[in-house]
Amino acid sequence: MAQQQQRRKPPVRKTKKQIRRQRMLTVVGAVVVVFLIIFGLGALWGHGLGSKANAEDIASAITGLGQTVQVDYDYTQVLNEEDRDSAYYGWSQAADLGNFTILYQGTMDIGSDTAGVTADNVQIDGKAVTVTVPAISILSHEIAQDSISYYDSEDNQFRSIGAELTDFDGFCSDQKSVVENDVYNTDKFSNAEDRLRNVVSAVVKQMGNFDTVTVNFA
Repeated sequence: MAQQQQRRKPPVRKTKKQIRRQRMLTVVGAVVVVFLIIFGLGALWGHGLGSKANAEDIASAITGLGQTVQVDYDYTQVLNEEDRDSAYYGWSQAADLGNFTILYQGTMDIGSDTAGVTADNVQIDGKAVTVTVPAISILSHEIAQDSISYYDSEDNQFRSIGAELTDFDGFCSDQKSVVENDVYNTDKFSNAEDRLRNVVSAVVKQMGNFDTVTVNFA
């Protein structure tokens, strides 16, 4: 008899405060990790090991950089609904309002998942090194449920409705695809490439006194 599939756990729904705290810890941690990697490797290879740096050593150093060196994007989205005659992702008041404005906040991390980089992705030619890492992508994307609100025109203020969206997962699925499509047309992906390229170059040069480091994205 086929085993029953395990039920998927519902996604963790983080609040705005939790997302801000996570973002701050991520940024601080990233700075510390990159600092330790660059200067730690410089000290290690500077004591007579630089000439022995090989593809395996370089690949191992790069695997943890992708999620450490990334572009963090926090955004606020405003949506205008018109002639609504049904519930809005489970929010029943939407049908009575008909026309209304929705506001919510989200956050995403953009970078390269370098965890799978191996020696096969590293080529050494004298003092020149070429590294191939995965293409830049959206590593994570979250919408804070408690940030979802609608504009109450009678009181001239936004009122939270996140807890009333019984189909929060559907809301996230629809909105994430829209926002992600918009992000592809910005400079955030090229910024993520530049950031990772600079860090990889600095790390590799410290490992073997290499003159040239080329980073390709595939």
